Amino acid sequence: MEAQGIELNRIFCLDSQKIVRILLIALSVLSVPIVSLLHYAYAHSTVDSGAIVKTIDNKYQIAFQLYPKFASAGQNATLHFDILDENGSNLVGVYAALVMKEKEPGTTVEQMPYRFYESSDISIPYKFHDNSDYVATLLTRIMDDSKYLATPLQVDFDIPVGQTITISPNELLLMVVPFTSALIGGIIFVLKKKK
Repeated sequence: MEAQGIELNRIFCLDSQKIVRILLIALSVLSVPIVSLLHYAYAHSTVDSGAIVKTIDNKYQIAFQLYPKFASAGQNATLHFDILDENGSNLVGVYAALVMKEKEPGTTVEQMPYRFYESSDISIPYKFHDNSDYVATLLTRIMDDSKYLATPLQVDFDIPVGQTITISPNELLLMVVPFTSALIGGIIFVLKKKK
């Protein structure tokens, strides 16, 4: 029994330098995946990146992704749109406009005029005015398609702004990992001091 106690004491007796090294290694190993997860809004939005994808005429896919995922009023946000052809490739040379409406009562909050984009991978900065439900309407004129050059391709995406107090998994990890590391370090330090 005493031999087991000595063995356990030898295993758990760490000097402060070893504790600091272990905590730094653990924190650096855990931080790398967290930092890479922070950038979940990709310029090239796809189903895999969590984008909402709508198909028009079985010919075009329009992907939408909001960054940050949970936007609130007064916060700078980015609306990412990606228009893909039937092969999943970006289009070359499109004109796009955006109309932002409050979902209820349907009033137009902002209209952004048509602008030329060399690629159909489009990012639009936006600041929401109120915590409300919005509808973003993307209007796109496609140079190589006579139908959608004359009449714009139109697609609506619902955007709830500030409706939940949901924390994304990445934000949760950013808060939990340092706190947990500090707590474990503190417990080890207190146990070490008692002996």
